[in-house]
Amino acid sequence: MIQINDKKYILTYLIGFILLATFLFSCNTHNHPKAQIILSILTVICGIICIRYSIKNKDELHKTAFLIIIIFGLLTVFASPLLVAPDEVEHFARSDLTSEGGLIPNYHENQGYFINNYFYQMIYSQGSTLLDNTSFMHQDITHYKSFFTSVFSQNLFYVYLAQGFGIFIAKMLELPVIFALWLGRLCNLLLYSGIVYFAIKKTPAFKKELLVLSCLPIAVFQAASMSSDGIIFALAILNISYFIQMYKSEIIPNKNIIIYLATGVLIGLIKFPYIFLLLMLFLIPANKFKTKKIAIISKMTALLLIVIAGAYSNFYASKELLKGGRIDYYIQNNVNPANQINYIIHNPASAVITFVKSLIFLPYLIFIKDCSFFHLILFPGLDIYNALCLIFFIVFLFLSEDLKMAKRKKLELIILFLIIYTSIFFIQYLSWTPVGYDGILGVGARYFIPILAILPLVFGRKSNSENLTKYFIVFTTIFLSGMLLIIIAGFY
Repeated sequence: MIQINDKKYILTYLIGFILLATFLFSCNTHNHPKAQIILSILTVICGIICIRYSIKNKDELHKTAFLIIIIFGLLTVFASPLLVAPDEVEHFARSDLTSEGGLIPNYHENQGYFINNYFYQMIYSQGSTLLDNTSFMHQDITHYKSFFTSVFSQNLFYVYLAQGFGIFIAKMLELPVIFALWLGRLCNLLLYSGIVYFAIKKTPAFKKELLVLSCLPIAVFQAASMSSDGIIFALAILNISYFIQMYKSEIIPNKNIIIYLATGVLIGLIKFPYIFLLLMLFLIPANKFKTKKIAIISKMTALLLIVIAGAYSNFYASKELLKGGRIDYYIQNNVNPANQINYIIHNPASAVITFVKSLIFLPYLIFIKDCSFFHLILFPGLDIYNALCLIFFIVFLFLSEDLKMAKRKKLELIILFLIIYTSIFFIQYLSWTPVGYDGILGVGARYFIPILAILPLVFGRKSNSENLTKYFIVFTTIFLSGMLLIIIAGFY
């Protein structure tokens, strides 16, 4: 039984849910009011279940995180419209190739990639729900093939194994088309939640912080889609978990170093700026390694992996981006990394002003005004929801656990964060922004999720508090419910 004092947490959740629901439903249309009511009731029940479980299992935050991600992720998997996550069409196409063993996509010049075209039907109905089009519940998965323009061939195969396995199951069981999407999303979600469970369980500190970060609405939404972002976010959480383990250890086991380096390079090969997370290894005192030799080898290995990731990004991934549909965007909008670098060299003052201005003013657009879970879709009220999420995150930063790091190490973490932060902008400036353009295009809020864990390491000021942990979970659940309310109010 839940004690009377603990009922305040459920009451807080209900108040937050009602306020968000009232606001979001007043801003949007109601095409399927019965579905909206049913899904809203289901969401609030799931929220209460998560909070009650967290209260009863207060010492097992890894299990609480797993439950929250699974429950809200499952609702997102099935309630989220067809292929509506950012770039979910391309991620689905690549996952389908992976389901048939196509680990390295084969590009046909001026034609694209030869893939199964059964999901074209979903592309034509992109953004609709099953209430808008029920035909996908009956159409079979076919093996007719045609050419498709983009499958994100620059990404390595391992970020699509889970989604590909889900599609493989749907094919083996001869299920309707919609199940290829649902099972692909589901397997992606299961992998994400499993890695997060392990990461939080293994870390000796910072558990509630990793719980909040892994349950951020945008993280759960991406994990419950076909996107490769899910595995990237999960590996970033695992990377931070092992950094904390090493930092808190008296003597670091060699396997922890290996796992830390492996997770860092796995995400760095997909998104190059994240490889710099390996530089956190230099914050760990040398006397924590078993020997001085191991300390030197570990740090040299980290530097070597950074070089390898940079070479891969420059000599392979960047060239793969020039294949398929993206080349049309580059040609039409005068996007050319080499010409952009040439512009910077010949117009340094203008380029610096553009870059600094973007760093200062773009965050408002990225994290509030234009921040959307959905590809290029913005709903009334979404900016208010985003602002509330941001306020919660800022409060969370300063109420996070203090790991008692020296001020110098915290300063080094801030510098590392800024290196990765600016690298993300710079890469988008080169790879997605027209030459000489007065701004930076293509920067999304989700790009920064893997580095957010650095901030509470720097700004955390509190010791562990059971009451604070419960409120963190309550507000995390409120905002996850808000994410679902946005889907319900916006698409139903």
